[in-house]
Amino acid sequence: MNRLLKNTLGLFGFIIAMTACQDNTFETGSDYIDSIDLQPAYEIDEVTSYSEKIGAVQTNGLSNYLLGNYDDPIYGKSTTSLLTQLSLGSTNPDFGTNPEVDSVVLSFPLFGRKIEEDTYELDSIYGEGDFKMKIYESNYYLRNLDPGDDGEFDQNQAYYSDQIGEFENFFESTPLFESDVITYDEVISPITLIDSSKSEVDTIRMSPRIRIKLPKAYFQDKIIDQAGNNVLVNNNNFINHLRGLYFQMEQVGPDPIMFYLNFATDATEIKIHYTTERENNSTDDGDESNEKHESFKLNFQGIKVNLYDNDFGVDLSNQDKTNGEENLYLKGGEGSAGIINLFSGPDSNNDGVSDQLEELREKNWIINEANLILYVNDDIASTDQNIVKRLFIYNADDNRILPDYLNDPSVNENNPTNSAFIHLPPLDEDDNGNKFYRLRITNHIHNVINNDSTNVKLGLLLSENVNLTKTKKVKNDDPSEISKVIESSVITPRGTVLHGSNSPDEQKRMKLRIIYTETEN
Repeated sequence: MNRLLKNTLGLFGFIIAMTACQDNTFETGSDYIDSIDLQPAYEIDEVTSYSEKIGAVQTNGLSNYLLGNYDDPIYGKSTTSLLTQLSLGSTNPDFGTNPEVDSVVLSFPLFGRKIEEDTYELDSIYGEGDFKMKIYESNYYLRNLDPGDDGEFDQNQAYYSDQIGEFENFFESTPLFESDVITYDEVISPITLIDSSKSEVDTIRMSPRIRIKLPKAYFQDKIIDQAGNNVLVNNNNFINHLRGLYFQMEQVGPDPIMFYLNFATDATEIKIHYTTERENNSTDDGDESNEKHESFKLNFQGIKVNLYDNDFGVDLSNQDKTNGEENLYLKGGEGSAGIINLFSGPDSNNDGVSDQLEELREKNWIINEANLILYVNDDIASTDQNIVKRLFIYNADDNRILPDYLNDPSVNENNPTNSAFIHLPPLDEDDNGNKFYRLRITNHIHNVINNDSTNVKLGLLLSENVNLTKTKKVKNDDPSEISKVIESSVITPRGTVLHGSNSPDEQKRMKLRIIYTETEN
């Protein structure tokens, strides 16, 4: 997209945003006619920011999951594995007479879009290393409800990224499967499948995915031979019969690779292909045949838990929460968040509201736009690996998204790449090539100044998908100002560093700029 078109769209978006903000927060009318005067941007210098380490994060109930190894130049290495339940594609299945497994195929589709024939643009792979896949049967029962201290089972069970030590004692000691070395090229190349269930051989082209053949004997015993038994009558029985599988990726060679797996598609599956006998099954040439090729599907629709093993290489233990820090360290997963306190200056009357905010509340301004400007510290985040497209800002006191997200007309559930670009525009560059984010928090600032809303602390996170706004719990060993994070930050391994509120580079120091209209009192 050329620069002119980008600027035109940006202006159009700005107009929409301002209209939306006024419709939602301002009562415009004859009282303001001939009584307004647009002022230059007002810069708030009383801003304090610092970083907060995120401990173990809740990883059940995510939309999608990570699997593999990642090496960040700043934050160090991280490994993710996956414990998951399976569910029956259909309950109480009839496998016919003398069913025998021909093959079992695991499919983990990847995120991407088709550009042209057999060419895909993928945005779900980090790195290009080779790997092996290991799969273990798990005997740990993943329950849906938490008994709590009172034993009432009235809360959903939360599972956390650090529970590998609790789970691994329930894994079978020998993997039920261990793959040969799988290369990056094998995964990203479109896959050709031959459908042998038909009399004429059909070639089917499939999008890039991790696709592995699993051992036939295991699924013959665990699934096919159980036909007619209670374990396949319903999914509750089945989950107790096969409590789960644990997936682990072993790095082969010096280069890591991590996958962002698409569990939002039905193509994420284990499919059992088998031969059976059926009565009155005629072939195409009219001959009677009892043999038939069929398949049975196992879904990944039960509880899934991502388990992390992190080597977090940045010390955030002594952050200056009074004066602010030079840098903000942001990393997804079991990573780190930014804490931002606006209007953090002196409070001479000790009423909990800064003198600056009290002064602004007396001015009766119309807040046309409020932008939080954050520059990437490319002296530290110096590689493309640490250049992240999107950030997410939220109310960290109440663990809520801001009203600016709710009022953003550009939120698009079907296109996360271009969603919420008014409130959360992607990474940009100024005229000097410096990378920065401009987060529009107009509604939030309007509420704080004009509606006397609480000046809550703001949390800043990386975001892989700004449409994923559910909150996930954080389990910290020490007292923390972060009790929940947005789901989109849990499912990215990436990290970056921003100039903070106390950066020695004043031009790139964190800023809050308010564009306002002054009215007659």
